Amino acid sequence: MYALTTAGQYIATGNAKTALVIGADTNSRFMNPLDQRVYPLFGDGAGAAIVTSGGKGQGLLRYQLGADGGGGPLLVIPGGGTRVPASTEMIQAGDQYVKMDGRQVFKWAVRALSDTVALVLKEAGLSVHDVSLYLLHQANIRIIDAAVDQLGIPKEKVFNNIQRYGNTSGGSIPIALDEAFRAGRIKPGDTLLMCGFGAGLTWGTALFRW
Repeated sequence: MYALTTAGQYIATGNAKTALVIGADTNSRFMNPLDQRVYPLFGDGAGAAIVTSGGKGQGLLRYQLGADGGGGPLLVIPGGGTRVPASTEMIQAGDQYVKMDGRQVFKWAVRALSDTVALVLKEAGLSVHDVSLYLLHQANIRIIDAAVDQLGIPKEKVFNNIQRYGNTSGGSIPIALDEAFRAGRIKPGDTLLMCGFGAGLTWGTALFRW
């Protein structure tokens, strides 16, 4: 979402005619196969989109990006970087793998997803019913369901594919966008709401008119 909104600004200001936005993650490289609470949740995936100028009324309508570094320890790879270089002790401790406080991340994600979607819709002067399709980060179906229920979003307007791939992180939204388009669920003039969230802790939400 950070890349997509940045590309949209380049196009809107005339600094670029075409932008290629790529989201990709190979999470399997960073998951501990012995950690059965975290390992089964993630998958590998990648997607890309070409962004260019459209007709009147098309494009990026509203967006919000945010970050809260205070939540960094909730979803992190503790070792292997410049702060904690690789060592025998670090590897024996398993600090080269993702560590996640699932309970706290869940609570944060539901709150962040609900708040950012509500804010972007409010700023655009739209209700949850004015959106044609919601493409939310496929992190956890329980997170999506909880936020959707809280916001009162019709379930039939929410696209999900997590059951096939797990959480593909940076690849999640572009994969969902491609699959929804191929399935005929995105048509000219549709209003799409996309929202991604994750490690950092970070989030990004945008309304697009297709």
